[in-house]
Amino acid sequence: MMKDHFHRELEEYQRSVEKYSIFALNMLRDSFDAFRSLDREQACEIAGGMESHCISPGTSDGQPEMHQQIMVPRKVFLGLRSDQLEEEGLMLIGLNQPVARDLRTISCCMNLITSSERIGRYGKDICHCTYKLPEGIHIQDMVGLAEMAALSISMLEDAITAFRRHDLDMIRDFSERDDVIDQMRYSIYEDCIGIMEEDPVTIPYCATYLLIDRYLERCADHACKTAEKIHYMVTGERVDIR
Repeated sequence: MMKDHFHRELEEYQRSVEKYSIFALNMLRDSFDAFRSLDREQACEIAGGMESHCISPGTSDGQPEMHQQIMVPRKVFLGLRSDQLEEEGLMLIGLNQPVARDLRTISCCMNLITSSERIGRYGKDICHCTYKLPEGIHIQDMVGLAEMAALSISMLEDAITAFRRHDLDMIRDFSERDDVIDQMRYSIYEDCIGIMEEDPVTIPYCATYLLIDRYLERCADHACKTAEKIHYMVTGERVDIR
């Protein structure tokens, strides 16, 4: 009975982690959409919008804890929810002493939590880039950033799906896809340097493109690290995807 209860808690924990990872991914996707359209109002809403967060303040009289819903900015929610999920994972380990695949599953969840917080923060940073960019239109069709964003986001989507389904087929080509991301990053870097040398007026744009170029490359790295953890969770074998 205790084992059945633990597995129900573990399944619920995985669903909570997946929900958090989807929240962070959507924040990244929406932020890039706002940047692509130079929609400062949308960027402000994404970075500064409010999110509902459940807290357990606890009691000092031995009574059961009372859960309370509060509204916090999304950038604050990212950190609060990450800490909360990490504590829940540690409690599962401490109270149940899981081994083998169960322990690997919790380890994978905690890695996904950390990566998701970082991905959400990259989304927030992209919103800030949108505020700072001069009004007008993009130059040079954003030097290929849209294609890079699409590939990075697709890797994150597939990693989350693989986590939910325990499906290794979703992540088998991550090494090749990451190589493409790396090639895009260096190509965008070289293009931006050339554009800035030809016309200094483009410097604010290209400097921003280089920042986002780095954010997207790091998101792909997080997808690869998550894929490594998923492979270990499912098989018990370590792999190096990058």
